[in-house]
Parts: sequence; structure tokens; C-alpha cells
Amino acid sequence: MASPDEHPNVQRPPDWAVDQAADELYDVEDPAAAEERAWQLVHDAEEREEERHDEYDDPDQGGEA
Repeated sequence: MASPDEHPNVQRPPDWAVDQAADELYDVEDPAAAEERAWQLVHDAEEREEERHDEYDDPDQGGEA
């Protein structure tokens, strides 16, 4: 397994996403699969946050006009 110090310029997903991915993929041995799932979790969280903000900006949805 590669050490995190081997590629210092490679961005890693946040710890919360890595932990959640590890919990979800407890039976998967491939670290690349866990990292891919962690990035998907980050993306999903960002989309939810963006949608939450858009909800307040859309007059049709009761947001600001």
C-alpha cells in the first residue's frame, strides 16, 4: 500500500468521507475503491449543500425574490 507521504501533491478526500466509505465498504479490500466512494460522498454532500442554498434563493420554492 502506498504511503500518504509518497505523493504529497495528491489530494485526499476528507477524513469523514474516508471513514464513512470504510464503514460502507467494510468487506472491500481495495483502497482505491474506498477512496472513490469517499470522493462520491464528498460530491453528494456538496450537491446537497448547494441544493439547500438554492432552495432559499428560488421564489417559486418560497425563497427570496
